[in-house]
Amino acid sequence: MGGYGSGWRGQKKATVEDALVLTASSLVRKKALVPGVWTVGTWGWTYEGEKVPHATIGYEADLTDEGNACLRLHYRRNAEAVDYKVRVVTTVPNYGGRRWWFICPLLRDDGGPPRRVAKLYLPPGSKYFGSREGYGLTYTSCQESGRHRALFRRLAESF
Repeated sequence: MGGYGSGWRGQKKATVEDALVLTASSLVRKKALVPGVWTVGTWGWTYEGEKVPHATIGYEADLTDEGNACLRLHYRRNAEAVDYKVRVVTTVPNYGGRRWWFICPLLRDDGGPPRRVAKLYLPPGSKYFGSREGYGLTYTSCQESGRHRALFRRLAESF
């Protein structure tokens, strides 16, 4: 037991840190999600310390009819044009105001209802933004060995 080649040697799961992330709260701060308004713009992702985005998408938020509110995303992936709509809904928190949510456009394997999520991810090699659960994404920290986790953190902090 425990000899060479024993143990699980499967491929690690994709992580949220490897994916592009689109958050409802960021779009609210950018004034892209405004009740009763139709907005158009672009969103970009930059590497730390850089000013030029390494990835961009275009969006159109049609929130003129709150019952049919949607966010249209359009971008290119491997020279292929991608264009689709993501439903958006709101809830009213106990403290007041309004909170925006995406309805995940990915179909669930278990046949359940669509997920309401605050973040959408586009993992490497994927075509559409979807929820963390929809893509089965995990966090890098979940894949670290508990025995070496403190060492990995200290190394990361030194860079």
